[in-house]
Amino acid sequence: MQPDQWLKDEPLKPSEQLFAIFSSASAVEPLKAWPSNAQMPKPIWAETIYAEWDAVMPYVGIVDADSQFLDWVATTESRDWGWLAVSSAGLEAVVEHFRSLTQVLMPDGKAVFFRFWDGRFLLPILESSEVDAGQLLPVLTRGLINGQAVEIGGRAQVSGREFPWWSVPEKQLAQFGGDARINNTLQWLSEEQPALFEAFPADVLRCKVVRFFAVSASDESSASALLDYLRDESE
Repeated sequence: MQPDQWLKDEPLKPSEQLFAIFSSASAVEPLKAWPSNAQMPKPIWAETIYAEWDAVMPYVGIVDADSQFLDWVATTESRDWGWLAVSSAGLEAVVEHFRSLTQVLMPDGKAVFFRFWDGRFLLPILESSEVDAGQLLPVLTRGLINGQAVEIGGRAQVSGREFPWWSVPEKQLAQFGGDARINNTLQWLSEEQPALFEAFPADVLRCKVVRFFAVSASDESSASALLDYLRDESE
């Protein structure tokens, strides 16, 4: 389903606004597609310890119903750029809630990053019988994720939460495999490539590894490609 048809099927109410949730981690760089005459999107991690992670920064922006950004959404072939959502809450409240989802809790109590901007990752979670979408995203009423309309059911005007507060159901663990891969990669770098591992501050290195996997063409990205990428970044 295209954005225009989605909005035609259920037009925005006077109290509602259309939002885009997206990330710079996507290779198609949705921030560059944002109209220059529109209000700039808000960086979600701006007030966290990850405020400098520009390469993978997630954003929330208000989208006008006639925005050129919707044309870009309709034509992009990317499935990890982000998604659209409707809310009657204000921009700051939506940003605040997504900031509270920066990290979530695994069943063992460990906090991991949550790729809430990636539709490939989020859609199965919202559709799961194990997840109450309105509890996970209480400030959103509905969304359009990779052409699929999703009822969320949230009605809250504010969030008031701080991460990590949401616990991942056991049956959803497969969706969080990417974080384990990143941790394993960092461990491998520390043991097998100590010079590269020590070439960056720890948070910067993690950011770069996240970026590499986010833009790589497949899940079978080779170790040599990662090493080449990190060597280029260190020069």
